[in-house]
Amino acid sequence: MTTLTAGTKRNKTNTAARWLHLCNGLDPVRDGGMVPSILGMTGALKRAGGDVRIVTPTPSRLDDLAAPEGLAIDGPDADLEAAVRAAEVVHMHGLWQGHSRRGAAVARAAKVPYVMAAHGMAEPWALRHKRWKKRLYLALVESRNLRRASCLHALSRPEIGHLRSLAPWAPVCFVPNGVDLEAFDDLPPREALEAEHPELKDKFVLLFYGRVHAKKGLDLLAEAMGTLARDFPDLHLLIAGKDDGALAPFSHRVSELGLNGRATYVGHVSGAKAKRVWAAADAFTLPSYSEGFSMAILEALACSLPAVFTTACHFPEAAQADAAVVVEPEAQALTRALRELLERSPEERRTLGANGRRLVESDYTWEQQAARLADVYRWLAGGGAAPECVIA
Repeated sequence: MTTLTAGTKRNKTNTAARWLHLCNGLDPVRDGGMVPSILGMTGALKRAGGDVRIVTPTPSRLDDLAAPEGLAIDGPDADLEAAVRAAEVVHMHGLWQGHSRRGAAVARAAKVPYVMAAHGMAEPWALRHKRWKKRLYLALVESRNLRRASCLHALSRPEIGHLRSLAPWAPVCFVPNGVDLEAFDDLPPREALEAEHPELKDKFVLLFYGRVHAKKGLDLLAEAMGTLARDFPDLHLLIAGKDDGALAPFSHRVSELGLNGRATYVGHVSGAKAKRVWAAADAFTLPSYSEGFSMAILEALACSLPAVFTTACHFPEAAQADAAVVVEPEAQALTRALRELLERSPEERRTLGANGRRLVESDYTWEQQAARLADVYRWLAGGGAAPECVIA
């Protein structure tokens, strides 16, 4: 496990950077999919020649994730305010947190253009969660931060509207997440995870990869498994991700349905362990009620896995490319979609997975997204015509 603090940097501490990224921290257990998103984004910008730095107010614990080579990651003792004042453009990740409150105020005072990325935190479902606290914070702090941002960053097309509802006049750039394809080209043999979990051997392994949180729709998945288990005796659910409060109710429901031997939970995984999980899967599902733009979906498609996920994941392009089955976040709809997938021939499932891989290769690599973000930063710093990805 790698813990990054003010004393462990890839570059010299407290040096200025043209493009500064602020986030609460880089802890994949605590911060979930935002961590690989930020690392992928900044790493691609760095590889493209960008002068990039990340500053966080909390310690970063990258576990088995590799920090991009040459990228400065500073915190929690770095001078956040000084870093903002010295930057050409500041990109802040996430809402409702201290780094955006501090960073936006300093950027406005120093007349440094800043971008705010909500990472799904402006979703209607997310806004209803802890509603009154967020309404108060929005009124006192976040509304001003969003309204006065130089640009807002949407990861999905619906998120453009969610951000507009909070800051109607701010420009919005639409730049989705990406994926590093090479990371999924050398997966270990399936037996690597089966050696640890022999119950997976000779099973059709349906993978759920993500935080085990109420918004992820595991209640829907339990009901679907309860209906499908008898007709598909080889179906086995593999769950990978930190328990964020939803594991106990899910396990209770699975037990009620008599499915205790049909699900395996491996906890949070990253690095080599994550590769073993991806390699063991026959298909992927994310029955979420609310997402920004799921890194897990992109990674599943990069692995050529046939996938079933919900419209709340905001990736209709996958269905349009015949790269996934996309349904409403409802138990019956999910059950029908999984049944359809399971009833397809192995060749048909391979075709679905191959379509997913092609979709990622053509439109969702980090190099492509970094080029769009670099255009946004140059526009904010230098003026001129807005890039094509910016919706005024």
